[in-house]
Amino acid sequence: MPPEGGPERIVLVGFMGSGKSTVGRVLARRLSWGFVDMDERIEERTGRTIAALFKERGEAAFRAEELQAARELMATPRRVLATGGGAFAEPQTRGVLRDGAYTVYLQGSFEALSARVPDDGSRPLAADREIMRRLLQEREPFYRTADLTLDATEAPEVLAGRIVAAAFPEVGAAR
Repeated sequence: MPPEGGPERIVLVGFMGSGKSTVGRVLARRLSWGFVDMDERIEERTGRTIAALFKERGEAAFRAEELQAARELMATPRRVLATGGGAFAEPQTRGVLRDGAYTVYLQGSFEALSARVPDDGSRPLAADREIMRRLLQEREPFYRTADLTLDATEAPEVLAGRIVAAAFPEVGAAR
């Protein structure tokens, strides 16, 4: 259990394929906190997949859903939140995600991330690899404003340990 005085929430940010959900689940177990994948919550609330939301309502409507989900999810303490790849690039959503949270950027090269992301249409912005490359370049400066940047290619258990040590220095690697 983390000591008092640390962050109330940990928010994982980064591009698609960086492992936010995988690392988030490991981290939440380690902290005995809840875990929420923001995209999954949006799908539950809307009854549509992210791909369907993009197709039917467009990216702007999806980003509005994302902002609303961030507001709802950040109201609960002791939670690890895995964001969608574009959430932290949106100024309003980024502001909500930072409030009372420790933010962690899981960074990976385009080659490493694209190898993890299928181009089967399940991720609307991944079908065209050139668009994907451009989006990563555009979002990188926003991701870099996170409190901590880690190499997404490390094992989830290692990343969770690094996050705990950085977010709760009193506990450090003893977790």
